[in-house]
Amino acid sequence: MSEWTQALSAALVDFLWQGAFVGLLLWVALVMLRDRSPNVRYAVSCAALLALAVLPIVTIVALFASAARPDVTAASGAPIPADASRLPQTMLPIWMMSETPRIEWLAVVQLWALPIWSIGVLLFSVRLAAAYWHSETARRGATPSDEPVLSTVARLAQRMGITRAVLVVTSSLTDSPGVVGWLRPTILLPPATAMGLTPQQLEAVLAHELAHIKRHDYLVNLLQVTAETLFFYHPIVWWTSGQIRAERELCCDDIAVRSYGDAVGYARALTTLARKQLEAPAMTMAATGGSLMHRVRRLIDAAPHDYGPSRIPGVVALCLVVACLVLNLDWLQAFGQPQAADDVRFEVASVKPNNRNDGLIFDQARNGRWTATGHTLAGLIRAAYQVQEFQIVGGPEWINSDKFDVVATAPHDVPPDVPGATPSRHQLMIRTLLADRFKLSVHKDTREMPIFALVLARSDGRLGPNLRKSSRDCSNPATAPGSGATASAPKGLWESSPCGTSVGPGVILAGARTMAQIATAFSNLTNTGSSLNRLVVDRTGLEGTYDVELRFTPEFIPNVDSPGFPAIDRNGPSIFTAVQEQLGLKLDAQRGPVEVLIVDRVERPISD
Repeated sequence: MSEWTQALSAALVDFLWQGAFVGLLLWVALVMLRDRSPNVRYAVSCAALLALAVLPIVTIVALFASAARPDVTAASGAPIPADASRLPQTMLPIWMMSETPRIEWLAVVQLWALPIWSIGVLLFSVRLAAAYWHSETARRGATPSDEPVLSTVARLAQRMGITRAVLVVTSSLTDSPGVVGWLRPTILLPPATAMGLTPQQLEAVLAHELAHIKRHDYLVNLLQVTAETLFFYHPIVWWTSGQIRAERELCCDDIAVRSYGDAVGYARALTTLARKQLEAPAMTMAATGGSLMHRVRRLIDAAPHDYGPSRIPGVVALCLVVACLVLNLDWLQAFGQPQAADDVRFEVASVKPNNRNDGLIFDQARNGRWTATGHTLAGLIRAAYQVQEFQIVGGPEWINSDKFDVVATAPHDVPPDVPGATPSRHQLMIRTLLADRFKLSVHKDTREMPIFALVLARSDGRLGPNLRKSSRDCSNPATAPGSGATASAPKGLWESSPCGTSVGPGVILAGARTMAQIATAFSNLTNTGSSLNRLVVDRTGLEGTYDVELRFTPEFIPNVDSPGFPAIDRNGPSIFTAVQEQLGLKLDAQRGPVEVLIVDRVERPISD
């Protein structure tokens, strides 16, 4: 996925708990404001819908802002992974912060969030387009209303202070009086016989529609249906929009009564329309909206009492918020605890230039002491971020030519690495060191680049002699090599790496590895005398685990043999020929998305 799609997916998932929180606040506010005027509750409901619409945008901006920062913040020295651990687990990070622990099922939700959301928006957009088409068709096919109706509208508009020109038309395609348009508002009226209203009742209804025009309700309704389309999956959005429509009708009722002067007659007009079971399109402001029973009771009750919202939305929102808090229990427990920056920082570090030009490259980590000899900065970046040379983009030339010796000592009380954690604590400490001493700041991106696809070389799918289906179960010690369970297994060099992968000069050994893991081994040939300089992906379609023994002649042959690996045949095949002959596979040159690490800033270190 690209940065935008990842950020959008995370924002869509985050909106579940964010919307629940806003809905809970709105429910509490409406309960407290139940005795206030509809205008106050309408304003609060509109503010809540605006907050719901803005929250995903804020989330996306926040994700990109955090991604734009270097993986290790040079100014504070605090690594982003430590900060990211403070985020709620429901705040799913985009891939630029993939080191943050995730809840597995939430990661699956994020993966499918964008496709499902896109389909939903498409379907609801069709609904929106159909409503707009119906309203526009009714307006274009309408005829001007009778002169008495036009005079009544002009008189009411002047009394209500409406200065804009208002068209009044009659259309047989509509069943209820309504308003269409914002800049050029039009009141649509069905034929008088369809409404069954007296002239006095029609005047009351027209006053209601003019109140919609005076309040610019068509524009607000347009924003509502847009929010309903974009956030169709969240019930709080629909509930909030429903509250806005209900309070809007009450506000227009009050304006209409003040203009018409007869609350009882206006209530009778509403009930007459209701008997016709009239229903307006979603894009039309109609007098039949909202809770008719509540509206009529408000109009005829000498001492009206506005009741608060239903308890059900508040209970649902509260349950969603509690569920989010439970999911984030670890975050809440750690929120008040100080983050130990030393956990991912060497206590003492020495960086010196290496001018010996002896070709010796050495890397060792033991007993809290890390020694790296003869490494370029690019090599240190590869070790810290687990990327290959071709994945590092940008930076001056010297990061690939100048060599350095690094000796660093970790604190004695540094916690051990979490099994399976990526990146490891050691890698995080190297990142901190690079940020401190080299002022390194980087960010990740995805680019279309040349890659190699590992595919079947033969049309019949037959594999080579050195690629065999593995019969060992590395998850069970009882079936591991040497237990007798694999006595019939073929003997080969992979016996030295029965459950893993070893990459050396001119050789790749793998035992009980998937084809995806074997493809990764090809990408890791940089420091073994060979370099494909491309990402290698598995497209063989082979499932299960395999044993591999691949021998080839590397591009650069070291002067001494590497311990633990066989002697190099200087007249052997190239890696491309060996892959086809020995494995029955092929390295096919293609193009595809590749994650790259972009160097934003770097400086030569000051020698110790």
